[in-house]
Amino acid sequence: MGVENVEEADNSSSVSDSIEGRLSNFKITSSSCYSISDVTIFKYCLGGLIDKALLLKEVATSASEEELFRLANEVSLYSGCSHHRRQIVIAKRLIEEGTKIWNSISQNNRLIQWEKVIFEIEEQFMRITCSSTRSLTEQDFELLRRIAGCREHMGQENFEKMWRWLYPVMFTLASDPINTTWNSTSPKWIEGFITKEEAELSLQGPRGLQEPGTFVLRFPTSRSWPHPDAGSLIVTYVGSDYTVHHRLLSLDYIYSCEERGVNLKSLEQMLLAEPELSRLGRQDICF
Repeated sequence: MGVENVEEADNSSSVSDSIEGRLSNFKITSSSCYSISDVTIFKYCLGGLIDKALLLKEVATSASEEELFRLANEVSLYSGCSHHRRQIVIAKRLIEEGTKIWNSISQNNRLIQWEKVIFEIEEQFMRITCSSTRSLTEQDFELLRRIAGCREHMGQENFEKMWRWLYPVMFTLASDPINTTWNSTSPKWIEGFITKEEAELSLQGPRGLQEPGTFVLRFPTSRSWPHPDAGSLIVTYVGSDYTVHHRLLSLDYIYSCEERGVNLKSLEQMLLAEPELSRLGRQDICF
């Protein structure tokens, strides 16, 4: 498991500055049973986040899961970013389940009460994540409402904004190794839904920042589908320079081992094996 420095801002308009050069070095071969064109692949690789979302919504309505899986692999290859793969793979389910849920709770009404949404989201969260012990808290729902951009009432646009953030998170938590870590609440290894600022504040002690190596694990609130890092985990920690750092966890190794049925260390063990991390924040116990 690796860590990468990360700055939280949704301003990435293209996959890579060198993407056109990479694309020119490959030739995509299409078969008669593969309906997604080369042009679609190129557009996805070169487009911004809004372009990607619109394209996936269009493709997912008619493409099969197998076709989306192939599209995901090809985009990952030609863009040089494997993180795009997961966002494409989940596109069909994200769109279909989101549409079904909104239609169910809205009953053709333009606006619905936020309190009504909470019960449905809680049910879907427990179902998709297969979480049997840890549900969402009032703090979690407050953050979801802020992400949605609504108050007492929610419209479809608000719901879709929230769903594009929440679904990748639920998909991540459905992974067995990460699900186990999420359900660990004593100590709590993964914080609830908190912002970057709240994570930084949690690392403050009575006399300033806590000891170097102290960290909390969270989901980035500025990463929504189809951003390649949507649903990822970020470790916020105190560095040896006594400043707060934010690093994106690369979970590809965990997913790869899970797909191949290979036993691996727990996420907790892998975190503590990182030289920069030694103590879980917001806890009284040192590790």
